[in-house]
Amino acid sequence: MLYHNVSSQTFSHISPQKEPGVGNGLIKCDLTLETYFTYGNAAAVVTRPVLQRREGQPIAMRGEIGIRDDGNFRPLVAHNTTHIDMPLHFIEHTADLEAVLNNPAYRINLPMRARVLDLSTWPDAQCFYIQNGVRYCERVSIEMLPSMEELQQYDALVLLTGFGAVMRQGSEHFHTDAAGFYHLPYITVEVAQHVAAAGLSLLAIDCTTVEGQTQGHPLRMTGDVHPVLLGHEPPVFILEGVAGDRIATQAGCMPTEGVLEVIPRRTNPAGAEAAHARVFLSFYRGPDNRQRLEQLLEMVTPEYLYG
Repeated sequence: MLYHNVSSQTFSHISPQKEPGVGNGLIKCDLTLETYFTYGNAAAVVTRPVLQRREGQPIAMRGEIGIRDDGNFRPLVAHNTTHIDMPLHFIEHTADLEAVLNNPAYRINLPMRARVLDLSTWPDAQCFYIQNGVRYCERVSIEMLPSMEELQQYDALVLLTGFGAVMRQGSEHFHTDAAGFYHLPYITVEVAQHVAAAGLSLLAIDCTTVEGQTQGHPLRMTGDVHPVLLGHEPPVFILEGVAGDRIATQAGCMPTEGVLEVIPRRTNPAGAEAAHARVFLSFYRGPDNRQRLEQLLEMVTPEYLYG
C-alpha cells in the first residue's frame, strides 16, 4: 500500500478551485516545527524586543534568548526545535556542519527517497503513552521496521510516532509524571543498528531526541543510539523534531513514501554539531505515487552542487 486514505477531514489547499482530496498533483508538506520545544534542564527560548517602533524610529526588531528556570541566561543551541545532528555531536574529530553542507558525498544535501512509517496506529498498546490528550508511540522497536531488503530501496526513514502534536502545544504544557519521566519517544539500539546496516543516509523522528530516558530525578538519558548512527561509515544523520501530525488531515492521506528535502541553516557552520533545519516531504495521492516520485527525483536531483 502506497498511502492511507483519511476521510471526513478539513483540508487546506493552494488552489481554491479543488475540493479536498480530489486533485492528484504534487503534495508538499512542511514538516518543520513552528515552535521551540525544550524539557529538563534545557533553557527555554523567549522572544524580546530589540528595537521597538516609535515616532521617528520606524524600525522594529526582535531577538531570542535562552533562560533557565532560575532566571539566568543561557546560550541558545540547535537542539530545541527541528534540527539535524552532525557526527561531531557525539563523536570527536568527525564531520561538523561545515564539512557536510553542499558536499555531494553526503546524500542529505540532495532530495532523498524516504520511507515513511506512521507508528501512531501501531496495534500494541504497551508501546504507547498519552500526554495532554495525545496518544503516541513511545518506544520504537525493531519489529515495527520494514525488512532490510525494503529499507535498502530508500535513502531515509521517517518515523512518525504522533508526538508532533505534543511538541506543537509547546514546552510550557509538557510535564513529567510523578517519577520524573517525560515519556519521550525513543528508538532502541536494535532499530539504530538495523537502519545503519540498511545503508540509509538519514533517520528522522518527530521528537527532539532519539534516546530513551532512564532516570527521573535527576534526569538521565541513554547515549548509545546516536553513536550507532552518527558513528557509522558513512554516517546516518539524525533529523529530530520533525512534525508530521498534520499530514493526514491536510493532504487527505498518509503516504508510506515520499521525497524528503532537508535544508539546514548554513550560517556559522565551522564547529557546529547540529543545525536548525527546514524539512519538506513531497508525494502524490494515488497508486502511482512511487512511479511519479521516481520521475520527480530525476527532475529535481542536481548533477552538480555548488555553494
